[in-house]
Amino acid sequence: MLHRLILPVLLALGALGASACDTINTASDTLGKAEVCTKALQAAGFNPDVTNPEQTVKDAQQRAQELRDLANQTTDAQVKSELNKVADQLGQLGPEDLTPTGLTTWAQQQLNTYNQLHAACTGSSG
Repeated sequence: MLHRLILPVLLALGALGASACDTINTASDTLGKAEVCTKALQAAGFNPDVTNPEQTVKDAQQRAQELRDLANQTTDAQVKSELNKVADQLGQLGPEDLTPTGLTTWAQQQLNTYNQLHAACTGSSG
């Protein structure tokens, strides 16, 4: 008779354990996204050095690769897409963009893609 009472309790505990594992896995996924986004937003905050165009282009390409690598480390499709957009934008920076007019245009485009990445990371729209 006792085993009839214990069996439902064990089944209920098993269900709670499975639910707790799902919650932990979800928290783990969120932490992964947070870590990726923190690194991504730092890498995306690139400031070109107009006094050294050659090094600036190399640095931009390196940052772009870092962002692509981060994109490959997330399972969040929106974050991945935005990371690739920022990486593409950074990777396109060339010496011709380091003029006052070119830099203004490039910086505005970079700001727009950065803001989209930020929105994807925080879950906000805009």
